[in-house]
Amino acid sequence: MPSRDDNDGDAALPDDDTLIDYINSCPQPPRPRDIARAFKLDADLRPALRRRLRALAETGKLNNNRPESGQKTGALPEISVLEILGFDDDGNGQARPVDDNAPAVSEICVRLSRRSGRAPAVGQQILARLTQIGPTQYEAAIIRVLDRQPKRLFGIAVATGKKFLITPATRGKRDQLNLIMADGETVRDGDLVEVAVQSGRGAISKSARLIANLGNRNQSGAFSALALAEFNIRHEFPETALREAEALKTPPVTTRRDLRDTPLVTIDGADARDFDDAVFAEPADQGGWRLLIAIADVSHYVRPQTALDQEARLRGNSVYLPDRVVPMLPEIISNDLCSLRPHEDRAAMVAEIFIDKDGQRQSYHIERAMIRSHARLTYDQVQAVYDGTLDEADCQVPHGTLHALFAAWRALTIARKERAPLALNLKERRVIMAEDNTPLRIEQRSQNEAQRLIEDFMITANVAAADRLIAAKKLCVFRVHDTPDPKKAANLAKLAEAIGANFNMGQVLRPHHFNQILDAATGTADMTTINEAVLRSQAKAVYSIDNIGHFGLALRNYAHFTSPIRRYSDLLVHRALNDAAVPKQQPKDGLDGLRADQVAEICTHISETEANASAAERRTIDRFAAALFETRLGEVVDGVIVAVTSFGAFVRLEDGAADGLMPMHALPDDYYDYQEATESLQGRHNGWLFTSGNAVKVKITEVTAIAGGILLDWVEGGTINTQNRKKRSGHQQRPASTASRKNQAKSRTGKAKSRTGRAKRR
Repeated sequence: MPSRDDNDGDAALPDDDTLIDYINSCPQPPRPRDIARAFKLDADLRPALRRRLRALAETGKLNNNRPESGQKTGALPEISVLEILGFDDDGNGQARPVDDNAPAVSEICVRLSRRSGRAPAVGQQILARLTQIGPTQYEAAIIRVLDRQPKRLFGIAVATGKKFLITPATRGKRDQLNLIMADGETVRDGDLVEVAVQSGRGAISKSARLIANLGNRNQSGAFSALALAEFNIRHEFPETALREAEALKTPPVTTRRDLRDTPLVTIDGADARDFDDAVFAEPADQGGWRLLIAIADVSHYVRPQTALDQEARLRGNSVYLPDRVVPMLPEIISNDLCSLRPHEDRAAMVAEIFIDKDGQRQSYHIERAMIRSHARLTYDQVQAVYDGTLDEADCQVPHGTLHALFAAWRALTIARKERAPLALNLKERRVIMAEDNTPLRIEQRSQNEAQRLIEDFMITANVAAADRLIAAKKLCVFRVHDTPDPKKAANLAKLAEAIGANFNMGQVLRPHHFNQILDAATGTADMTTINEAVLRSQAKAVYSIDNIGHFGLALRNYAHFTSPIRRYSDLLVHRALNDAAVPKQQPKDGLDGLRADQVAEICTHISETEANASAAERRTIDRFAAALFETRLGEVVDGVIVAVTSFGAFVRLEDGAADGLMPMHALPDDYYDYQEATESLQGRHNGWLFTSGNAVKVKITEVTAIAGGILLDWVEGGTINTQNRKKRSGHQQRPASTASRKNQAKSRTGKAKSRTGRAKRR
């Protein structure tokens, strides 16, 4: 492939003004490589960058744009490089100058606008234009985000004499940093800390200054505290929001439909505390079923423009960690006023839906009501009744309550099968905690019929809410799921062929095409691996005001309506329904006249908070899982390879208790080629073959709980591919020494980089 020409190189560079602003912001004139690093320019763009810099110097633009000598003493330069430290209640950033020799400031407020691009994360650097608004106060407008890699990190303080080293709490980061502390700051051996990596060259680049001490790693709740800080999760409510919550009261029944005598029941997990939905079913007069899905009326309590609303919007959703919950709303609302606790009057939004015997919706309407839950049931109880091992009477509900729910759900199941949504069969990983909040074990749980019953009732209500807003021509926050990326889906073709399934990429993809692969894998050793591969091929579901449908559920219209206690999206849908109920006026608990572009901005934000919460949950579970293996160093355990990369294989241990990495140098002695198409490692000489789905025995060689990392050595497993095996007389198949395999891995890495470089140059 020909190299990039001069014009293309110039076009890919920042414009002159941005380059000049950055250069002038540096305390010392930066080198071309520093500029290239700041703007993340590829190496082949550096000649074009040097030509541009020469041209700017020859025209005098660089010298003419240096800060004037008359600049106010003690003031920051108008153009400065800043580091984002955090965000305030209004969503604006707080920052500090990157230059440690810059004048002291008390506040730099970074005004953020989602219309001007994606906001920087905490710890990232920005090039900004400063406006001085006080002696040591500034406002900053972002010119450019310079560094997408966070410069703050978390780790464990390790005492070494009178000093401390920081062991990073991130997988793959093994270099330790020297900890720099200011006077008065204290750290003890084993403390979890947040630090800022010092910018610079040489030894200073391996140092970090203390930002916060999160407490000792062995204390209860340490991993959750780390996740809250690491993912910047808001976990303390402002006093104004708490005062508003304390003043709230249950509304009178006079303006609502009175459904308190209807035997609605809540069905949740045994450890649930916020009950935001209750269900009821009975035979309809004309045949089929009448369903009632009652949802906590959060919109009555949390009104637009209040402190409660602003905090809920910033949080976006509740965060569920193994040993704690960070609620979107204060507990007086989430666990009391809005929680549909049994035998207590509660305000609700109720979807009344009539379906026929095949689960097809015949009619529906949504209205406000007052309900009284007749029982708080768990999934295990309802499942036991379904299985016939527990009598319905033991659940203290009116006769026939649960059996009517089962019958109505069977009708919904007929409609779901006809719709043919994506039918993934993946287990949920849960940490089982002891009473003292220490982890006991990791469990893998599949959905049972009781959980699927509630899921199908909620989906039915969510569709009704979306349809109601579309019919009323009201702004709606849709839950959308785009069709899969064809490139990702194409990777499944070889996988489908290997298990005898048909997957033709020349067709318009529908969920049932993926279900064919899943069905073929059911009951095989590859089932989990194939389910995860199908999941990875899918797009991510997000919130949007543009309705593109929900691919995975095979639904044209879909919105989240059933969990307003824990999702801000659902609260917005409730408010839009309030607007639709009184179309000629703007109710106090409606959307408050929000424009479409404002709601679109909120959709982007809450999609991000949802992804952030999921990442925090995964990382915390990984850490708890690794902690359970800390006492098992040297043990040989069973595992299954679930993913293969160019640097080794990831192994699922003991049926999902944890995942560990079996690096390349830990494999049996051979020279391995990574086959991306088949996700396998193929040995050239001895014919070893490692691929997803292989059962292996591995030895636990290293555990870093704070990073959620487990390193493994191969003991047995994998296969020998005799077709690719090179026969050599007298050769013994034996694992090489660790040092030998490490040298091999380094050699392979160097040659792989060389091959990659040649490919790029071609």
